[in-house]
Amino acid sequence: MDVAEPVRLDGRKLEGGGQLVRIAVALSALTGQAVVIDNIRGNRQGKKGLKASHLAAITTLAELSGSQLVKAQVGSCSVGFYPPSHEQGQQARQSDSNIDIRLPTPGSVFLVFQALYPYLLHSTSADQIRVSIIGGTNVSSSPSFDYVSQVLIPNFARVGLPPLSVRLEQRGWATGHGQMGKVIFTVDSLNVRRGNGGSDGDCPSHEIDLQLFRRGTISKIDITVLAPDDHLDQSETESQYSKGKAKPGRSKNAAQQHVDTAQIGKPETVRQFMERYAHKSLRKRLKELPRAVFTHRSSEETDLGVVPVQTHTTEVTHRRSCMYVLIVAHTSNGFRIGRDTLYGSLKDEPKPKKRQNKPREDMVTRVKGLVDECVDNFARELYDPLLQPSPDGLGTAGRQPCVDEHMRDQLVVIEALARKSGNKNQQDLESREDERYWSLHTQTAQWVCQEMLEQK
Repeated sequence: MDVAEPVRLDGRKLEGGGQLVRIAVALSALTGQAVVIDNIRGNRQGKKGLKASHLAAITTLAELSGSQLVKAQVGSCSVGFYPPSHEQGQQARQSDSNIDIRLPTPGSVFLVFQALYPYLLHSTSADQIRVSIIGGTNVSSSPSFDYVSQVLIPNFARVGLPPLSVRLEQRGWATGHGQMGKVIFTVDSLNVRRGNGGSDGDCPSHEIDLQLFRRGTISKIDITVLAPDDHLDQSETESQYSKGKAKPGRSKNAAQQHVDTAQIGKPETVRQFMERYAHKSLRKRLKELPRAVFTHRSSEETDLGVVPVQTHTTEVTHRRSCMYVLIVAHTSNGFRIGRDTLYGSLKDEPKPKKRQNKPREDMVTRVKGLVDECVDNFARELYDPLLQPSPDGLGTAGRQPCVDEHMRDQLVVIEALARKSGNKNQQDLESREDERYWSLHTQTAQWVCQEMLEQK
């Protein structure tokens, strides 16, 4: 491919969102191959084109790599990214080990970091880089701080990437009037290993092939709950059963057991109810899954459930629109499997007058819906009956990926760059991933890598 001619990508391809832009520009900065992206976010309803978070990411990449941006502004439906020549690039690249980014709104800081990370990992001259980003830490349709710290970073380490850490300075929510947050990343680049003469026994190679990893069984589960400490009227909680919502044959006394005895006589908060209901709903759902999904435990341990379930984090928020739950499974092979749910925007929240008239039943319903959605998605992530091999042995013979659906698309670029550097292991069909588990985001990331790196 002639480097002088840019690769042209249609932003409506597959998932057709901002991920396509972030990956394409990151690979352009890394490889020196110019790229032009048209119809940006063309599959999105409502406003299309570049958002402020996309612009911040590609602008930072342009500054770091000495590249030229064309038509780069909020709302642009087409953008060009032109890296310098190889000789010019060595002089144009910035070696600053401190990067500070401030978004104008609480857009996702982690989607910005997603675009920067491959470049910082491979092409930064500094051994360690500090990246400070101000924006949103708990934003819809993007990784949260909790998912990144509990799932993404441990999984990066598990597949052999250099140390990466993230510190939360302040949470940022897009709900309500919007609250800006701040996180600080510390990135160890691959220069550390190159300087040490490559990998050694304690420093695995950066060449990654996810086909070599297996998920393993589930050994324990963590729950994270973020919710306000507003009082939740217990009588409303109990009334859910007295109004015919209990299971057939359930007595009034049994319904009252839904209220934790520790809470009797004092108001229960939204956060306490969410944590309690999350444990109850999850334990019930886990018992419906095949035992083979879980690590074998003694009968005494399994009397309390199929695997240990504990609260990892419970944290108070200051608005009823700021509610979040994350469930993380630890596997026997050292991976983390996570699913989370974030409550919607302020427009779904009752107005103050309505909240005074009917606050508790609305909040109970709201919390249950949030938790149940997370539990259902998590259970399906552990075992999806629709994706199991057929009894006759026909059909796809691949296996489930070692990470969850959302983590899988985060690793596509890292894996593609590893293959580009020489890792071309071929596995037989039975040991390869079942493509039915790949989300549209994963397929989009793979397509962009194929176009930019000429890989199949």
